[in-house]
Amino acid sequence: MSITIGVMMSLAVNAQPQRMQPYSGKSPQEVKQVARPEGFSMPFLKNLDEKQRTELRKIGMEDARESLKTRNLLKEKHAKLEVLQTADKPDMKEINKVIDEIVALQAQEMKAKAVNRQKIRGLLTDEQRVLFDAHVANHDKQQLQRKARTMAAERFRAHRGGEMPQRRPSR
Repeated sequence: MSITIGVMMSLAVNAQPQRMQPYSGKSPQEVKQVARPEGFSMPFLKNLDEKQRTELRKIGMEDARESLKTRNLLKEKHAKLEVLQTADKPDMKEINKVIDEIVALQAQEMKAKAVNRQKIRGLLTDEQRVLFDAHVANHDKQQLQRKARTMAAERFRAHRGGEMPQRRPSR
């Protein structure tokens, strides 16, 4: 009995590396190139012609450039807000001003994302558009769930003095 279990376990362990063999010995960049040829980041869209691929890359690069600027500004504003809020004598007028700037940048980022999604949708066929819309809806749902978990954990830490509860062992 124990020999049979040992043989089965060794077969299971040996089967795992064979399944991952196409990527063995490759750098993470090479693996990304296999998964996403030519750096294209929407593998769920099938049957794209060359014109669509070119336009999607162009839209993606423009979006990445603008998004990076906005994210960097947001980080800067959040750091400034942290400094203002932890000052010995906080200036509420300045704190509110920075909060308004953060909200304006977030709105700008959301509007840019909406414009880019519509540009992408305009390039796609009806079938591709359905796949794209489903992917975007699922991605947005996952982002909201992550944000809700993070916010719940932060509220718990603030309420309990920074300690998260330990999971109870299952019986």
